[in-house]
Amino acid sequence: MEDVSCAVSMDFKQAGDLIYIVGATHNELGSSEYYRIHGFTGNTVPKVNPHQGKRIMERLSLATGKGLVRACHDLSEGGLGVAISEMAFAGGLGALVHLKTVPLGEPISRDDTILFSESNSRFLVEVAPESETEFREVMKGTNLAAIGQVTDSKTLEIYGLNNQRIMSISTGELKEAWQKPLRW
Repeated sequence: MEDVSCAVSMDFKQAGDLIYIVGATHNELGSSEYYRIHGFTGNTVPKVNPHQGKRIMERLSLATGKGLVRACHDLSEGGLGVAISEMAFAGGLGALVHLKTVPLGEPISRDDTILFSESNSRFLVEVAPESETEFREVMKGTNLAAIGQVTDSKTLEIYGLNNQRIMSISTGELKEAWQKPLRW
């Protein structure tokens, strides 16, 4: 990064901003944190597509350099479910998310698969509404979709594939659960 003042953190910044996911989600839970917690191993580990990953990184870097990205977080260990939680409680804000709009690389019929898949080269991005058009233009050629909005509710609310609410939990509870393994 040539100009460190263009760097962004993962914490949500402003209620009313849009939440985008960049990159496609696949049914890749093999060796995931989700499977580990539930006692499974699985054999569909995340696959790396270096060409797609490079394109996403280049486009996202350009968008960040133009000041179009307010917050960004990779979707790695724990997938979308963990990343959205971390962004919300780190910023002291809430989020409203719709899994139905998450870009999929293959048909997926389970909410938990979309929430906890650890597919590579995916990011959650906070974008101000007034920057949305330019952000989408810069990100052309990548899989992306607006999946929700930052709220001032201090609650993470998630709606599943059938548009039914599957989760509503305070960011305080999420942060406590996240910190619990760190306590001695």
